[in-house]
Amino acid sequence: MTLNVNIHLLVFPPKEKINGHKGANSYIRLGESMGVNKGYKTGIRDNWFVIPSIKLSDALFISRNNLYPRLILNEAKAYATDTMHRVFMKKDTIKNTFIASFYNSLSLAFSKIVGRSYGGGVLELMPSKAEKILLPYQTENAELLATIDKMMRDKKSIDEILKITNKQILKDGYGFTDKEIKIADSVVFI
Repeated sequence: MTLNVNIHLLVFPPKEKINGHKGANSYIRLGESMGVNKGYKTGIRDNWFVIPSIKLSDALFISRNNLYPRLILNEAKAYATDTMHRVFMKKDTIKNTFIASFYNSLSLAFSKIVGRSYGGGVLELMPSKAEKILLPYQTENAELLATIDKMMRDKKSIDEILKITNKQILKDGYGFTDKEIKIADSVVFI
């Protein structure tokens, strides 16, 4: 689904570069009156209202998950302000292939192995740990992305998605046996 809306990211320079801009200063004072400057992240910054890092990445990796990790192609060209969400690919990487290649029981099992689990079943993956996830990348996997995307949008369960992706990625692509796929599934569905 494509939304034709304009969304803006408000980015402030350091205080010394605002040069007495009344609107910006008023907005900053409003934030301070609401206590925004005392938050965890904002409280440790010299200029609480300055976002230290804004980047446009190839994909977004959702670092905290309740059902399963998600790797999303950044077609919307959304900026990420958190390094935990950014995924940059090498120039020769086929983006659709990379994303589709993530959705299989082997990669999701490694996500659980290298991630850490919080109470209530929340899985968190730090960038240094996410780099250790095995990704069975083959160019043929690109054709799966549209199917994966549609199934997710239709709120299909991850087991339904994995039935399709495991067959093409693990079984046909890498010669995994049904038994080996079940072993990976046993980690995914703990």
